[in-house]
Amino acid sequence: MLCRDASEQRQRGVGHSDKVRVGRTSGRGAAREDISALALTGSEAVHLDLLDEQYRNGRNSPSRQVTDLLRTHLAGAEEVWLPAGLGNHTDHLLARDAALAATAQTNQAIRLYADLPYAGQPAWPMDVTRALPDRVRNRLLIALNRPTPAEQWRSTLATATLGQRLGPRVVEQLPRPDLHAKVGAVRCYVSQLEALRCGPKHPLRERRIFACEVHWPLRR
Repeated sequence: MLCRDASEQRQRGVGHSDKVRVGRTSGRGAAREDISALALTGSEAVHLDLLDEQYRNGRNSPSRQVTDLLRTHLAGAEEVWLPAGLGNHTDHLLARDAALAATAQTNQAIRLYADLPYAGQPAWPMDVTRALPDRVRNRLLIALNRPTPAEQWRSTLATATLGQRLGPRVVEQLPRPDLHAKVGAVRCYVSQLEALRCGPKHPLRERRIFACEVHWPLRR
């Protein structure tokens, strides 16, 4: 989750430059990776004292606690960027819904961004990149009678929480220097690279998935 105060100017480089990232961590190693990656963007990491879903051992989701914490942390932000929850990652959905609740009574600008790498796997929707690998993967899914990325996106975004509040989708193709900078930040997450199939062993996958950014404004 990303937020920016009124004094922060929009920059290009590694995605969108933001003042503060509010995240969750399961240990010091993950926190150090966060700090290293965000330092490349000129951003500040703020870690809440909460565990990822895989470390909660079946305990109930701390949605109310997250909402209360975010209400405090986001109070001074002019703009807040939330994960859209594409890929239905439990913690991304928790962060999204808690932040929506925390900012419901404010005038803050809210944007949802396509979660990576989940939004780009097994492919981007065909109308996002129009790249050959994504077109081939989409057509294979259709042939196998499986949901396409576009259908999965619509299902996730057509929730009671979001309804018809999403504005027009924005797709940004990253220039090569920005893509290289973004991949460099992603590779700071050494402990997650193997699970996400990113890193030096997967340069083509990185280039395909991180080549663009997608986001939506949220209507008030």
